[in-house]
Amino acid sequence: MKVLIAPNAFKESLNSIDVAHYISKGLRKASRKIEVIELPLADGGTGTSRILTQALDGKFVNCRVSGPMNKKITVTYGIVPKQHVAVIELAEAAGLSLIKKQERDPLRTTTMGVGEMILDALDKQYRKIILCIGDSSTIDCGVGALSVLGIRFLDQKGASIDLDCRGLLNLRKIDTSRVKKHIKATKITIASDVRNILTGKRGALVYARQKGADLKTIPLIDRSLKAFKRIVLKQYQLDLDKIPGSGAAGGIGGAFVAILGSQIISGFGLIKELTCFEDAVRACDLVITGEGRVDKESFSGKTLERVLTLTNRYKKPVILVCGHIAPGIRKLEKYEIRAEYTLARSTRSLEKTIEDAPKLLEELAKKIGKTLLT
Repeated sequence: MKVLIAPNAFKESLNSIDVAHYISKGLRKASRKIEVIELPLADGGTGTSRILTQALDGKFVNCRVSGPMNKKITVTYGIVPKQHVAVIELAEAAGLSLIKKQERDPLRTTTMGVGEMILDALDKQYRKIILCIGDSSTIDCGVGALSVLGIRFLDQKGASIDLDCRGLLNLRKIDTSRVKKHIKATKITIASDVRNILTGKRGALVYARQKGADLKTIPLIDRSLKAFKRIVLKQYQLDLDKIPGSGAAGGIGGAFVAILGSQIISGFGLIKELTCFEDAVRACDLVITGEGRVDKESFSGKTLERVLTLTNRYKKPVILVCGHIAPGIRKLEKYEIRAEYTLARSTRSLEKTIEDAPKLLEELAKKIGKTLLT
């Protein structure tokens, strides 16, 4: 039996490469008769840079940047010298996993470190940048990142605003007169599968709670997002609420489109093409896929839905392995899912499940392997 292991990341726990590794390890412990193919996936979030860089035969470099709470951290990004491409992951410098749950505050977090990563790549003479923007802890509309690149965000007196979500309330003008000289010659492509627009109930606010927002701060965030949208419309005649993905990663997607002329593309689509994922699905007997939490957001054009669509097309049976499946997800019924497994248990805390995820995945995969043999 040829089994394709194609998971997404388990957010705040393991990237998809590690998830695939532990599932494969468990299957091989069950039997050497199972042929295992590991093909980890991503949609612009954690692990995307690593997968893309490896697929492009690139390598990795480190640099020191500002973290989401403005403390210095060491980050990694990919470079592909042959193609003059740098692959940068927002989550490295401004990801949710970098902040303890109790310390998350989207009014204060910044994407400044993302801009510093881009600047480091520019200094290394890379003029094509793929910016993967999933799993952010920020809702600053990218002003932190863009300020590092020489763009100024000014209040009504011509002074710089605070470069965070709260500062957006004072924004009156975007000044690009001092933009770094190499930016205009650089193509920055945004990799994301989040289709949310910037404002409204289906905007960047959808992800505000997981970033630390509460009932008191959500109205303030809403006003900040609308303030940024208003200034972009005034200066660039561009309505960010008409651009799918403009609300991705707290608005950084829309900001890069409006101010730098970037293009938003599908992170999954890019990986699917570079890894020949469709061919792998066609050639296997069974697909094991999954992600940390399966809920209604998993079916808004994101990785899991697109994997299941492909497996349905080629009539391949699927085993779903997840951290948790939200109750009442009826969309799963339309796919040929042979079995569903979760790591979460009522007797185990979420923190303990995350901590033990490698061991739990391996043990579960071993159990699945023995089931396949019978």
